[in-house]
Amino acid sequence: MVRFPLVVALILGLVLGPGGCKSPSKLPDPVAGAVKIPDLAAPPKDRPPPPQFFATVSLDVHILELPADNIDKLQAVWQILSAAPIRLSSYNAFSENSFRLLFGKVQMWERIQTLLAEADAQPVTTVSLTLADTDKSDLPIAEIPVARPISFVAGNLSQQTANVGPGILALRLMAESSPWARGVRKIIGYPAYTLPVTGSIPQLQAQTLRREFYFESAAFACQMGPGDLLVLGPEKYTGERVTLGGLFFNRPDETLFFNPNKRTPPERKRAIRVYVLLCTRVSSQ
Repeated sequence: MVRFPLVVALILGLVLGPGGCKSPSKLPDPVAGAVKIPDLAAPPKDRPPPPQFFATVSLDVHILELPADNIDKLQAVWQILSAAPIRLSSYNAFSENSFRLLFGKVQMWERIQTLLAEADAQPVTTVSLTLADTDKSDLPIAEIPVARPISFVAGNLSQQTANVGPGILALRLMAESSPWARGVRKIIGYPAYTLPVTGSIPQLQAQTLRREFYFESAAFACQMGPGDLLVLGPEKYTGERVTLGGLFFNRPDETLFFNPNKRTPPERKRAIRVYVLLCTRVSSQ
């Protein structure tokens, strides 16, 4: 596990500048004026540092797939959710990368499931995560078997390319204590290219960290307590897997869909994924 000061230092050194193809190991200085992941996590500058409380937060991440040609039916889900509590590194870049994120309450979960079922969505799996103070956890999103470029929109809205080797595209989740309000945690998330750590040798871990790449323009933060949820899905269907959004949401192969409530036979279709992050517990010590 990597402590927060180290992560902040790494992130500040791994932000893309404008133009050209970039490599995770050779990156220019951060874009001037852009909102950075540490900014999403930082406390207000006009307040003195408050007492810190060690805490953990438990999240259930529900992963669902629905036919890509039903993406318009997600609009019914978006309409009942709110963007108010969410902070984004860059709203325009977040959307241009085809990411959409909205906030809701657990009381809405049954309604959300109904709307997703009407869009022929079906559950894939549920992953339970427990995040300790300033620790991180990676939710694997897509395997990258060979070296390849990933195109994305940077915080200044320029087109960028990250050249990565074999590894994993993950949703990296971090938690930060919220001393101003007990019983809640600030959840910070962003797509990250990483490599599986196969051992505890410090030199290998350091080498892995140097090869990681953070897609800062798709970062978000939201203060959450038990019963709060976030729905993360595609802004639009692009039909490709060469961009960050395409790789994150579009399935590489067709999925077999079957809705028992409809009189239609099972059918293989192109699919997209939706992620629902539900906060189930916050503990403080």
